[in-house]
Amino acid sequence: MRNQKDGLIYVRIPPGTYIMGCSPGDRDCFDWEMAPHRVSIEIGFWIGQTEVTQRAYLSVTGANPSRYKGSDRPADQVSWFNARSYCEAVGMRLPSEAEWEYAARAGTAGSRYDALESIAWYDANSNDQTHEVHRKKSNAFGLYDMLGNMWEWVQDAYGENGEKRVLRGGSFYNLPRDLRVSNRLWALPETAHRNMGVRCASN
Repeated sequence: MRNQKDGLIYVRIPPGTYIMGCSPGDRDCFDWEMAPHRVSIEIGFWIGQTEVTQRAYLSVTGANPSRYKGSDRPADQVSWFNARSYCEAVGMRLPSEAEWEYAARAGTAGSRYDALESIAWYDANSNDQTHEVHRKKSNAFGLYDMLGNMWEWVQDAYGENGEKRVLRGGSFYNLPRDLRVSNRLWALPETAHRNMGVRCASN
């Protein structure tokens, strides 16, 4: 589906059940990926085929905060507040953590949906900058850059006080250990770092 408000493609993700958190046999897991637990996605949803591009972000908001300029590169330096506002402006929302990981796994049980070099821009191959979306191999759902390029904001708060928000996926300057479908990052919602972007979803 092409969203007429931002021109981006959104992919329909079917309902299903999976094990969220540290993948079986993954010895790189951090404490915050524990404990693995079964999650059911009872209602299918739409999610961006790619991260929101600078072209789309500029067309919707009239601004481009990105450090690494390029129309087909992902929008970067996007705060959680601005990510939420963008998604709402195009009739979408931020994905939940459970939706994001389910979409990233695309039916696989491992820590990555394919060999890292083939699917992600990260520390070893990015030259310390973002790259155009849609250039690496997609996962089985047809989604690109679910690992690498940009950390992506999700709806969920981190911790009991709810002050911080969660990001997923790792970025262009992270090491391989960080680029696994179960890994998590968190930051204050006003944070707008050069490796923080957005991918929208909807029911």
